[in-house]
Amino acid sequence: MKEISRRDFLKYVGAGALGFVAKPKFPFAFDKLGSRASDVVQCFDESATSGTSVNESVVQVMADESIKALTGITNVGEAWKSVFPGITENSIISIKVNCISSTIPTRHEVVHCIINGLTQMNFGGEYYQRNNIIIWDRTDWELNSSGYTIYDGSDPNTVRCFGTNHAGVGYDSTCPLYAAGGTTYPSRILSSMSDYLINVGVLKNHDTAQVTLSMKNNYGSVYPVPSHVNYCNPGIPSVNQQIRDVITPNNVQKIFIIDALFGSVLNGPSGPPNCDPQKLIMSLDTVACDHQGQNIINEERAALGYGAINASHIITATQSPYNLGTTDINLIEINNPYGVEESKTVRPADGILKISPNPFRERTRIFLSLTMASQVYIDLINSAGRIETNIYSGYLQKGAHEISYTVNKRLAAGIYFVRLYSQGVSRIQKVTMLR
Repeated sequence: MKEISRRDFLKYVGAGALGFVAKPKFPFAFDKLGSRASDVVQCFDESATSGTSVNESVVQVMADESIKALTGITNVGEAWKSVFPGITENSIISIKVNCISSTIPTRHEVVHCIINGLTQMNFGGEYYQRNNIIIWDRTDWELNSSGYTIYDGSDPNTVRCFGTNHAGVGYDSTCPLYAAGGTTYPSRILSSMSDYLINVGVLKNHDTAQVTLSMKNNYGSVYPVPSHVNYCNPGIPSVNQQIRDVITPNNVQKIFIIDALFGSVLNGPSGPPNCDPQKLIMSLDTVACDHQGQNIINEERAALGYGAINASHIITATQSPYNLGTTDINLIEINNPYGVEESKTVRPADGILKISPNPFRERTRIFLSLTMASQVYIDLINSAGRIETNIYSGYLQKGAHEISYTVNKRLAAGIYFVRLYSQGVSRIQKVTMLR
């Protein structure tokens, strides 16, 4: 019998058990000494990527299911809201991405999906505004070259995006951080423009740090860059400890995510992707998040015939005086959540999805109604549960909409599904294509 890897096993299981979630019996686990292990959600979907492209509608489901599994709250907006204690409709959430290499950055599709979840947070009938979100990294140029659009200040309903080098931003000389190797200063986006921070790293190995995940992502949050000697140990733990303890409000970082749709596990941090794990990692514990990220890197390296990496800074980060988290993790695995089974569909609050004509040959129309402005994904999916094409992806206003669909590639006659995904819920209509 042919031996298969654990990753391939999960793929095979997922193909036959759509939407499977491996959840623990208890909400958290304990190590041998009785201390609490940290929850880490690992979400895999075999449809998340196609070649070098990202299927954003699939990733949206992955992000939504991950935050629900991590918090134990089934409403996407309420799940995100629970991550930020004391948040109001006017609070500013910034998202630190990693765009040092445009060949393997934090994918903008992943960030879009996080933002779509945040805008479902409801405050007395008012939804969280997109303009209260800042996407950022070191420079405008790095962001732009990685697929992000720099905010020009003309649209109050648009997410803001800019680098620390953007006019009027810069580094905060009034807030020194005493990291290993010397004094450094945080981006003003971090020290004075953000109430909460979402850290979204990338799955990469690193020639000096060994791995670049969520903790190393903060080397792009400060300047001068902390020391890289001794594999960035204790440079990485020290700068993260200083950000936690010095930047106000205290412990501004609230959630850590690793974009592991693609990975560079041999020639990082700037080399091109050489694997596609098709995963998102999510945790409230930066050390636990990075520990699982390193596990994935080592799985992929082993599959390519290379030895394991053991980044020393991850262990140091668990120890005094840093105490940033634990490597004792309670792994919650979600496998192929983007399933297509009519029995598993959830009727959204707006509830209207109609297809006419149905059956159809080359053209049909899709009618939908939204109770609030939101991001909408409409996909045509075959009977095996795989996306044939994205019919529509975009932000629609409240109200009724009609979207025309013309078949633009040769598809076999038969049964397909039109799936509408919006506001954390989905609706599926079976359609028949004639020839």
